[in-house]
Amino acid sequence: MEKPQVLVVEDEDVCRNMLCVVLKAHDMEAHAVASGEEAWEGIKQQRFPVIISDIQLSGKISGMDILRQAKELYNPSILMITAFGEIGMAVEAMRLGAFNYLTKPFGVNSLLENVNRMIIQQKTISENLLPSSPEELSRNSGIVGNSRKMCDVMNIALKAAGTDATILITGESGTGKELIAKAIYQNSSRKGREFVAINCATLTDEFLESALFGHVKGSYTGAIKDKIGLFEKADGGTLFMDEAGDISKSIQVKILRVLQEGEYLPLGSTETKKANVRIIAATNKDLLKAVKNGEFREDLYYRLNVINIMMPPLRERKSDIPLLINHFIKKFSDTLNKKVAQVTPEIEEILKEYDWPGNIRELENVIERAMVLCPGNRISKKYLPGNMIPGKGDVPSITIVPGTPLKEAEKELIMQTLQLTNGNKQEAAKMLGISLRKIEYRAKEWGIAGSIPFAHPV
Repeated sequence: MEKPQVLVVEDEDVCRNMLCVVLKAHDMEAHAVASGEEAWEGIKQQRFPVIISDIQLSGKISGMDILRQAKELYNPSILMITAFGEIGMAVEAMRLGAFNYLTKPFGVNSLLENVNRMIIQQKTISENLLPSSPEELSRNSGIVGNSRKMCDVMNIALKAAGTDATILITGESGTGKELIAKAIYQNSSRKGREFVAINCATLTDEFLESALFGHVKGSYTGAIKDKIGLFEKADGGTLFMDEAGDISKSIQVKILRVLQEGEYLPLGSTETKKANVRIIAATNKDLLKAVKNGEFREDLYYRLNVINIMMPPLRERKSDIPLLINHFIKKFSDTLNKKVAQVTPEIEEILKEYDWPGNIRELENVIERAMVLCPGNRISKKYLPGNMIPGKGDVPSITIVPGTPLKEAEKELIMQTLQLTNGNKQEAAKMLGISLRKIEYRAKEWGIAGSIPFAHPV
């Protein structure tokens, strides 16, 4: 079997020799050069699938130049090496398509983990198992939309899938952040390993720490046995942290340690564990504003935000609405065992005019509701919520009668807000200025956790 070919670009003799010794000891063919000029000549003569390059090189051609030129010529997997003070350049390298970066001094295990994943990535590329275009990635992942803004999203997602960078997906609730996260994972070199997801806003600090890092028996009341966390479960794979903006600063420190050192402590343990996990985080909050307000660690923000994907709200991609309508009709025709062929042209126009505060999730709920109520094979406007129909069922203001007991007023206020948001608890929490956790708790207390009524039922 042919040995993997690796080009090493490093102008420091000691580091270059060390890299070659390690690679050759692990059955790889290392080709070493000491300058960007030599590297460029070598790349033009032989297309090395894997390249390891220092960012700063003596001479006129830098490691960043090698990255750009190699990516223009073909599609190698490139690992960048950087000094501590060059982190900003390393992050820029990831945005340009580098697979990952290592900060000097780095360990042999970290080097080999990255090189082995790059070899796997090149194998999947050569076997045509990774998408070659945003359109192909979209088809493979079941993502619906061809508007300009969604094409921009898919372009970034395609580049992100070919790297090992941490990713921050931002955007309003219901815009499809987890769907994009799964698309990136499914089209990455980690797709054969675990993808695990957690909503960080729904757990207390203690339970979130236990969920992420695991715990040992007796670490807190109710911890009756050892439990592994999601970082251990996702080792070698991808961890999707939804609502990352709600993580407390005490847990932010521990996540930062995983990103920087690749290690963590389970709750109540003194034994350090290793984690090779790619993190994809998502939030509907303005994290940069949270950093300025002292609510989110600046160093963690920049670690998470190596590649940023901004999901557009549905009101900014209305040309995708007809495609989404057809997608959901097909989906619910199967699950509801109903043959609804289409919506009327009038309905399509109404849905395109609506502002969609709940985004794609709200559209999905509206189509599902209409199909449940519709007896025939065409959805007409009488099966839409009244607030969507011009001149009918305008959204009411929320009123509380003076003298209403506080507990009853709270329930009335939350229930009316949930009706206005078509049951979207995240949007209701945002409107009321309270935490999602509080609404979840109250909904459970009132026995409506799984069944929030639609606004303006027919």
